[in-house]
Amino acid sequence: MKKLIAVLTLLFAVTFSANAQDKKVSSQDAAQKDIAALVQKVTISESLKKDFYTLMVMKHDALAEAKTQAQRDAIAEAYGHKVLGGLDKEQRSIVEKDKNLLKQLSQ
Repeated sequence: MKKLIAVLTLLFAVTFSANAQDKKVSSQDAAQKDIAALVQKVTISESLKKDFYTLMVMKHDALAEAKTQAQRDAIAEAYGHKVLGGLDKEQRSIVEKDKNLLKQLSQ
């Protein structure tokens, strides 16, 4: 019985670790897509691109952990403000005019 419990515990730990890794990779892939969409519309420095990449990974992780639609909406609003706050006036105007891009960057 102890061996069975040990095997099940190990199986659970491996499964949990694999799921966490899959989520992280998915967040990274989604963040890369977000940044690619952004740089198609506006020119940003490499430094800002790295900062936005980190921000987008955090956004996707937060959205994945949200339990309710209200939480997802609050996260999307907060990250939308963060993205726009990182852009200059001209860049912000371009992104705000492209509703699909703005939605992608915030949700």
